[in-house]
Amino acid sequence: MKPWQKFFLLECLLAVMFAAWFTRWYKREPTEPSLTPGAVPSSQPETDRLLAKTPSPVSTPTQSPVPTVIPPPQFNQEQIQEFLVRFALQYGVDVNVLRHLAICESGLIANSTNGVYVGLFQFGPGAWKTSRSAMGEDANLGLRYNAEEATQTAAYAISVGKSYLWPNCYPG
Repeated sequence: MKPWQKFFLLECLLAVMFAAWFTRWYKREPTEPSLTPGAVPSSQPETDRLLAKTPSPVSTPTQSPVPTVIPPPQFNQEQIQEFLVRFALQYGVDVNVLRHLAICESGLIANSTNGVYVGLFQFGPGAWKTSRSAMGEDANLGLRYNAEEATQTAAYAISVGKSYLWPNCYPG
């Protein structure tokens, strides 16, 4: 056996021994503290002595309130087509590009998810927050599921030259 193998086996043996000792030590029964020589036993009843040993209560942190998730409105395909046309006209982008992106990214399914990418246009959290803030709109990530908000944000992003947000689907 090579010297490094002996050393490795010794380390393993010591680790097992320590783990066994620690387990026994951790699970041991608590013992009463022994009286030192010359100490006078307490005249308090046993319950008073035990209460005196009770640790003071520790404040537990309060949990922050969890925001209520409001489900996005459900839109039918006709309404989604209307959003595509309306926002394409508003932001001066080609409606066919918007439609192509929505079909390619989500199959025109507003609540589509793929990892961190969400919604009709599969916005990631960073792109959504950046675009929505630049638009002066609410950057709540839950709005990515709203077909109307997502279409408006996609049209805006394309109008300001952010077609790179869709590297696999943007036509061109």
